[in-house]
Amino acid sequence: MSAALVYALLGAAIAVLLSVAKGSMRRLIYGGIFGVAVAFVAFPFVQSVGYLTRETVSPTLLGLLPRFPLLALVPLALAAGLVLARRGGASAALGGVLAGGVTLFSGLFLIAQPAGLARLIPVNGLMELLAGLVPLLVLALAGRSRPRLRWPLIGAGLILSALLFGWLNAGSGGHLYLPKMAGYYRLLGGVEPGLEQRIVEEYNAGLEERNAILREIGQPEEKPVQGLADFKGRIPQETAEQGYRLLQPGQIQYGAFAVFLLAGLMLGAGLMLLRRPRLAEVGDLRAGLILAGLVGVLLPAFDATEFELQKLVKGWPFLTGFMDRAWPPNLAAPDAANPIFPLQSVLSEMALTIEIALVGTFLAAIFAIPSSFLAARNLTQGSAFMRALFGFMRTFYNVDRGVDTLILALVFVAAVGLGPFAGVLAMAIHSIADLGKLYSEAIENVDRGPIEALESTGTSGVNVLRWAILPQVLPLFVSYTLYRFEINFRVSVVLGLVGAGGIGYFIKGAMDAGNYDQMIIGVIAIVIVVNLIDFASSWLRSRLV
Repeated sequence: MSAALVYALLGAAIAVLLSVAKGSMRRLIYGGIFGVAVAFVAFPFVQSVGYLTRETVSPTLLGLLPRFPLLALVPLALAAGLVLARRGGASAALGGVLAGGVTLFSGLFLIAQPAGLARLIPVNGLMELLAGLVPLLVLALAGRSRPRLRWPLIGAGLILSALLFGWLNAGSGGHLYLPKMAGYYRLLGGVEPGLEQRIVEEYNAGLEERNAILREIGQPEEKPVQGLADFKGRIPQETAEQGYRLLQPGQIQYGAFAVFLLAGLMLGAGLMLLRRPRLAEVGDLRAGLILAGLVGVLLPAFDATEFELQKLVKGWPFLTGFMDRAWPPNLAAPDAANPIFPLQSVLSEMALTIEIALVGTFLAAIFAIPSSFLAARNLTQGSAFMRALFGFMRTFYNVDRGVDTLILALVFVAAVGLGPFAGVLAMAIHSIADLGKLYSEAIENVDRGPIEALESTGTSGVNVLRWAILPQVLPLFVSYTLYRFEINFRVSVVLGLVGAGGIGYFIKGAMDAGNYDQMIIGVIAIVIVVNLIDFASSWLRSRLV
């Protein structure tokens, strides 16, 4: 309960601070309404557990609606708040207060409930339907800018969506390859009266038999239970297999953070708008949708990446110990039983790293320059064959850019062995696509005047390319190549970690051996060289462009 109030107060504080800066309060109300609507449907709010950890279900507010019908007030309040916000002025302020207040009250009511049993109600076909609608939405959006193709594209989208939905629902199709999709979205409903007491009685009745087994294997015996709380965060296996879960409203998830924060934001924005009705702008609705979209994307990402600053606090002693062992750097130990010269190794490996980046960038530029002319839209629209070449080159660039350099390095290390050659191959192949895309976009933006002047005199295509296009794009080509060399140097450091040679390989070896005072020399060298390359490259680009 206290955490929920802190989240709500934080949202209200954000609204107050933005009002001091004269930001639009109606924008915050819109963002809060749409954000809570997303969280209501898609974000896990609390936790419910079974017998095993994998049986844990984190329902959304919509998923809890059958168990707590009072939660239906939230979408009703959001709809009313949206209608009032559209009217502007004092009505918008009242809409924010209404939507924020009802959302906050409903959320607090839910998390104040005691733990209890709930019945799982899988919603079959929902995720399959949402995934199946993707082709229809994509083609419908593509048809907005093409009036002639709009309805054919929508028709094709309907057919593709129907086929995809059917495949996803098939036992030999989507349910075979994507088994978690079947019944993924689940509701939690109520249970029949007396079920909890019956479960406790059945558990105690079979206690002696279970304890006999535990004594044979040398495990501690279990004790009789008086209620669900005595199960210590789980329920009997038989109960879980029957489709029941122990709902724990006090165990809030990231969806609760979103709901309470946005409720406080709407409430605070509504109160500030009552005080200062002019804190509204014309594009508030669009800005609110963008704000809700950011919340809908960022919060699941933070949860999926297990972002917790507490872990950093707990790991701080390791970081301080690491720095103690890494400093001062051990530049050389010539008098040791086994003399070592880390500085010499770092200089050699750093030179190799620069050479890997240099060769990889050079090879990529050699292949990217001619192919970029085939990927430039303004040079490939003369015939169907040239348009096909354009489509092929752009597809090749997209596919090549989609395969990361690190993945290519792993493949080439396995193919040609450890060493810098694998790094050069990986870097060159991936850089072809990046440079080719930049080169082709530069070609597409050339001035048409010199081209048309030469074409009017009957000049051939090669001469037009030589005298009208190359003089315009060559400085940009050099600039993009230098910029790509900077990136490739940084990438080559990482490639060394997978055995592709260079300073990264030295750092990995020093780390594996626990020689942190040698590893730190490599890190310092990387920082110095990165800055030198950056300044040199910037100076060259400023002279060329």
